[in-house]
Amino acid sequence: MATSSKWHMHPDLKRALAGGKTFEDWLDGRTPCCSYARITQDRREEIGVARQHANNEEFAVKHNCAIAYRYTDNNITAADPDIERPAFLRLVRDLRARRTEEGIKVCGLFVVEEERVVRLPEDYLKLHRALTVDESGVYGVSDTNTVLDVHGDSEILRGLLTSAMGEKEVKKIKRRVTRNARDHALEGSPTGRRRFGWKGSDKKLGRPTNKYLDPEEAKVLRESVDLALKGKSWATIVRHFEKSGLTPVRGGKWATTPVQYMLTNPALCGYRMLHGELIRDRESGDPKVGSWETICTPEEWHKLIGRCSTWFNLDGGETAYTRYRQKVKTQGKKNYRELADATRRFLLTNILRCGYVDDEGNLCGAKMKGMGPSGTNKHDRYRCGDTNCNRVSRRADLVDKAIEIVVIKVLTAQYSTTEPEDKKWYGEESLAKLRARGQEIKESYKSGIFSLAEYLEFKDANDAQIAESESDRRKFYAEQAAQNFLSGFSEEKWHNEYDMRQKRKAVATVLSAVIVHPLPKGRAKSAQFDPELLEPIYKAKSTK
Repeated sequence: MATSSKWHMHPDLKRALAGGKTFEDWLDGRTPCCSYARITQDRREEIGVARQHANNEEFAVKHNCAIAYRYTDNNITAADPDIERPAFLRLVRDLRARRTEEGIKVCGLFVVEEERVVRLPEDYLKLHRALTVDESGVYGVSDTNTVLDVHGDSEILRGLLTSAMGEKEVKKIKRRVTRNARDHALEGSPTGRRRFGWKGSDKKLGRPTNKYLDPEEAKVLRESVDLALKGKSWATIVRHFEKSGLTPVRGGKWATTPVQYMLTNPALCGYRMLHGELIRDRESGDPKVGSWETICTPEEWHKLIGRCSTWFNLDGGETAYTRYRQKVKTQGKKNYRELADATRRFLLTNILRCGYVDDEGNLCGAKMKGMGPSGTNKHDRYRCGDTNCNRVSRRADLVDKAIEIVVIKVLTAQYSTTEPEDKKWYGEESLAKLRARGQEIKESYKSGIFSLAEYLEFKDANDAQIAESESDRRKFYAEQAAQNFLSGFSEEKWHNEYDMRQKRKAVATVLSAVIVHPLPKGRAKSAQFDPELLEPIYKAKSTK
């Protein structure tokens, strides 16, 4: 089941408004609230989250509250701070504004259990600030039959302690995963994603990944090891990989950094390192030798890391791994997908799909990667990224031009006459109240009603609320600008205003994929480019 996040008006309220009722008529004196549901792994087509919403609504009725809005994060964990929960973030934004983007008033939240909405202390702080932006906040937990006093002095301490226990459990799970990886290493079992030089897993044959060498790749890898041992330059070794005609396991093109990593990986000689530590046998203390076929001897590997210790070394010194782990601790993980999209050189990388069909009628369908000129190819090319196929390749500039024509035609038809939205931030009223409260706190201190300690306490809490609300407003206008970038579309905008990231986003608006079919049998590779061999797969809302 794919991950999904959504937020929408409660169906009952939607029907009432469509039937001519006002929001106040539908509310009938009840407190307007919202329901949040989340499941980490959904195996039953959203049945789990639907049950959570039903339980929330039943509990809300008992406390004279009405669920006006639903927020759902399906198939998304709350245990990893680096994984975004879009519905949770929208819930917090709307609660702080005390209304949704459509203007529906919401003052409180109902969940089946607190772990559904908060698992980490930082999540609880976000939610607590949103619920306490004014005195109307309500927080109900149906499993414990509790409506919590979010404005009480002890509530923030209780919430932080509860979420801290959740964070402790998360850390315990992470430690368990780390221990499991170490146990596999001590057993000498081959694990991980497929490495260049070894065969991938095959369930039919009962073959695990990275156990047996791939004859073709292993030959090139061993030749590269010999070149490195002879002191040849890394540029020479990279060219050797390029001339082989093989591609990296995860696509792209050969470069010095991944080649250095491959040729110094302890797996080459049967060893394994975890977090900079060489795995050793518990009894003998000697390096543990894995149960997979190897490329070189341990003596040769020591010479290789002696030449390049960027990734692996045995003296406990700093490596790229240790630097990365330290950087994550201090700066957090980065969204490398966004960084990659912002710096891509090829328009259709990962959008193009290999159209090779084998003798049994199976479509390859692998994503195609952009590659620079090499060998006899003088132009950039797109090539199938599956090393087991690698049968389809096409000149990049000609493919880009052909697909641009298609995309520009659709975007012109759909967006050339549309006007950009100019909605105002729907939380302005809440923000204005917070600023007014800040002025009241200041005046109360000046007039002697508050002591200095009380003033600073109230001021800091209110300033934090204002900062959160202002952040919501900035994000709202940024999202609106992103949605408006296709409004008033024209071919001139495409060529003169859009950068690569915007063009890729525009292509993704129109197309799910583009199938690149192989050349028909008998047609020469030097034949004129044929755009008919490109099959655009349109998204449901897009047409030719």
